[in-house]
Amino acid sequence: MELSSVHREFKRPTMTQMPLCGLRGVFGMLLLVVCQGCIQSAAPGKAQNPNALQSGRISWATGFGFKDDGQVLWVTDGAGSDTVHWVKEGRGQWPTGEGHILPASPLRLATWSTTHVPFVLALGVDQQWVASGYLDRVRPMTDSTRGSCLNLGGDAGISEETLLASQADVLTSYPFGDPMEGVESRTGVPVLAMAEYVEAHPLGRAEYVKLFGWLLDQSERADSVFQAIEGRYLKQVKLAQEGSEKTGCPTVFTGSFSGGQWTAPTERGLVARMIQDAGGHYVFNAQTAEDYGLRQVGNNYEVEPEQCALIAEGCEAWGRVVYAPSGWSMADVQAEAPWCNFSGKTVFHCNTAEVDYFGAAILEPDRMLEDLLSVLHPDLAMPSASPYFKRTGTTE
Repeated sequence: MELSSVHREFKRPTMTQMPLCGLRGVFGMLLLVVCQGCIQSAAPGKAQNPNALQSGRISWATGFGFKDDGQVLWVTDGAGSDTVHWVKEGRGQWPTGEGHILPASPLRLATWSTTHVPFVLALGVDQQWVASGYLDRVRPMTDSTRGSCLNLGGDAGISEETLLASQADVLTSYPFGDPMEGVESRTGVPVLAMAEYVEAHPLGRAEYVKLFGWLLDQSERADSVFQAIEGRYLKQVKLAQEGSEKTGCPTVFTGSFSGGQWTAPTERGLVARMIQDAGGHYVFNAQTAEDYGLRQVGNNYEVEPEQCALIAEGCEAWGRVVYAPSGWSMADVQAEAPWCNFSGKTVFHCNTAEVDYFGAAILEPDRMLEDLLSVLHPDLAMPSASPYFKRTGTTE
């Protein structure tokens, strides 16, 4: 069956993990470290979604892939319940006849999520990037690029008039909450919703550069960019595994505090994988949940403050992801958790006011891993010049 352009309504998936669109809120994470055993990192091709294994060129990501020798792109909604196919004019077909046809190159791209911007910038095709949501929150941004890219809006919603003025051929967004509901039918601009933020592996998120490479006819460059990231990341994983065999493997506690409730991601998410690959062992799993009577809600465990104190008692290190424009110091740490004795503990943090944790980091998992490795195993690695993770001092 020959392709025809078909409008499709995206389903609203049930998710507990919000996309990272321009620092819409303060996302926090605690890391407490004790000593236990290590777990080996998963190898390429161990994707949870078996469809990812059929794409050939995709090793880590589970939410997208290619068919028909790379002519057809498929993308899921992140919940595994909706798959949309995309093809460029005259290049392919799919059995169901459902999906979207995109014009031939050069394709004009608009992005809504700020997490999509690093992929575009990495491919060096700024002239094809015609509009962006939350443009004032994108960093780094050169004056020349900012001047050629229209601002689609932000928290108040998308400006459909600006989208039309940009003459974009496709708008990339996310499916959570369906923020682009009705935009496609009203403007005629196809909406490509992707859920890179639900990928469980840091390399799975970074691999979305190949999706943007396909859109912008930069597949070879995208492959090269990703291979370099993957090589550096796996080098750090090997170093962490070898080092932890000699010096021990710290167990890491993560969590966040909001509305009087502590929560921690489950062992199946990105946080657990990053800790594991840095030579650590993530403490939250089914056994820990059973031992402490933790309640799982979506992709998180709920942890009472008293339970946090019990777990923290024998820990060696404490870490936090914060948004602190005025800096983050031990005084802030102690004020936040007065029930924890920090004497003798290694305390570290990531300040998202200083590093682009919700943007550039998606294509720098290797650098993030090395920084975390330098904290968990300081004898194995040195932090980067502007580290994502660093030790917390008495003042900052």
